[in-house]
Amino acid sequence: MSLTDPAREMGEEQNSEPRIRAKITNEIVDYPHNDLASAAWFYRERLTKAFEDKARNDGIFLDMIALVTMTAFALEGYTNFVGERVLSGGAQGQENAWDDLERKPVKDKLKAIRKVLGFEIDWNKRPYQTVDELIDLRNMFAHPKAHRAEEREHIRVGTDSELRQMLRDHRPAYEKQLTWEFANIAYEDVETIWKDLLAVAKIEIHETWSGGSQGIELIEVLDGRDN
Repeated sequence: MSLTDPAREMGEEQNSEPRIRAKITNEIVDYPHNDLASAAWFYRERLTKAFEDKARNDGIFLDMIALVTMTAFALEGYTNFVGERVLSGGAQGQENAWDDLERKPVKDKLKAIRKVLGFEIDWNKRPYQTVDELIDLRNMFAHPKAHRAEEREHIRVGTDSELRQMLRDHRPAYEKQLTWEFANIAYEDVETIWKDLLAVAKIEIHETWSGGSQGIELIEVLDGRDN
């Protein structure tokens, strides 16, 4: 009985394939907002379970950083998707307006989309009220820099234990802003904004999914000849 190497056999089979000349087409379009939104959903689900199980630990705060960051990135991805649809290539009477807006802040893009599609945005009410604070937090993490105590030296009255506790309670600005309540609100509001944008832009949800077609069109079989 002889033993054979499956990997070697597979290699021989592959090498036995004739070489071909072919036209390759790849019409795949990937939209990162789908992955970013999925990541935000993942962290939110994990945090929800952690809070329900009262599993409080240092990892919870790190997950909240990930949640709000992914939520903010998803908002930008959502805005870019709709903005490119309605503001590029002369769409809606615009002459490549998206080229001028692509690198602008998210809020500027939302204002431009609102102007073209003719819907109202109330920046003083949810869901749009959340945008400024969310982007502010996102910028703190995307462009990190030192956060020094607001009061470097001051006089306080209390016991030694009380004063030590006061120092231990010090938190940087981003840690004060980043609460579980805000992370939840931000996630919900961004998803609401997304649904609103799709509705006013008349975009079906399936149009926002990554996908497309790929193909190989045979031109000729080379049979080992030089190409």
